[in-house]
Amino acid sequence: MEINRRAFLGLLTAAGAVAAMPALANQSRAIPGVYASASRGEDGRYYLNVVAQDALRVTHLLPERAHQVLFHPKQPWVIAVARRPGTFIDIVDYDSGLLVKQIVLAKGHYLYGHVQVTADGRYLLTTEKHPDQQEGQVVVRDLRANFDVVQRYSTGGIGPHELKLTADQSEVVIANGGILTEGREKLNLETMQPSLAYLNLASGKIVEQVALDERYHQSSIRHFDLSANGDVLIAMQYQGHPADDVPLVAHHRRGQPLTALDIPTPVRTQLKQYCGSACFDSTGRFGAVSAPRGNRVMFWDMTSGQYLSDVKTKDGCGLAPTDVASEFIVSTGRGRFYRVNAATAERQRLSLPGEAIWQWDNHMVRLAG
Repeated sequence: MEINRRAFLGLLTAAGAVAAMPALANQSRAIPGVYASASRGEDGRYYLNVVAQDALRVTHLLPERAHQVLFHPKQPWVIAVARRPGTFIDIVDYDSGLLVKQIVLAKGHYLYGHVQVTADGRYLLTTEKHPDQQEGQVVVRDLRANFDVVQRYSTGGIGPHELKLTADQSEVVIANGGILTEGREKLNLETMQPSLAYLNLASGKIVEQVALDERYHQSSIRHFDLSANGDVLIAMQYQGHPADDVPLVAHHRRGQPLTALDIPTPVRTQLKQYCGSACFDSTGRFGAVSAPRGNRVMFWDMTSGQYLSDVKTKDGCGLAPTDVASEFIVSTGRGRFYRVNAATAERQRLSLPGEAIWQWDNHMVRLAG
């Protein structure tokens, strides 16, 4: 299947080059690579889309709203996970556009919106809620054995959300949001305890778990990115008073405390206590965090923790790196794509025919290759 992947990328590159030939000035405005995101269409229904160069290559109708999407590392598959408290995972072949598998959870179980696949392509990991337990679970499914559940691990906290596998695949990092929910209702905001946990997959044990100071216990740890060297960039959503001065972005490295990253006061006060996606650039040096309610994307030099810049982007939330150092693609709920540069704070709108009809959802992913 790896040959299919290369062929797919080659065809898209060639198509983009041909489309650009009559007007070379527009070439830089094409989307640089292959990306996927969930979306809402103008018909009010929800979709999984694969976007390449200047066109939609896959449009797959979903049963309900999705949250994260992910490319499979070995097969030509793209995976969409239901938004909490949804119960479906759609796996779609992006060569043919056909549904490979729809996983539907058992009654009483639900998803927290995020997924990972092991580097060998065999195991699919999700954060889930079991009806008999308050603590969340990492659920492991074997894609070679009819997608069946083969293991469940406690995440060590309530309301897990995003998860990431470490580079050596030995551990999974989990953002425990700390919020006990019933449907979309939040039940424990006064007692919530968010944390970042490291789960060893061989033992099933939590080997490290960190949190901010207790006074910030309402800063829910929701989304993060993990660099190749193990740095974690965290985006939080504060559940307390709108005027409180609290951390919204943090950094972690194994064996060290969880530390808040600086956001200039004039910027922080515009964020409405809500950060969306977190993303490292292709080098791991630059970090980006989106704040869709504040209409901004912020950037840091992660080697020093220094705040670099921000760009205004209405309802921008989805983030993915390009191959260029310090550069990111941003998708928005208003149907736009932008190329932004952390080092220069430059923003360039990218072309996509018919883009105004798509409301891009919270997350975006880039196909490597």
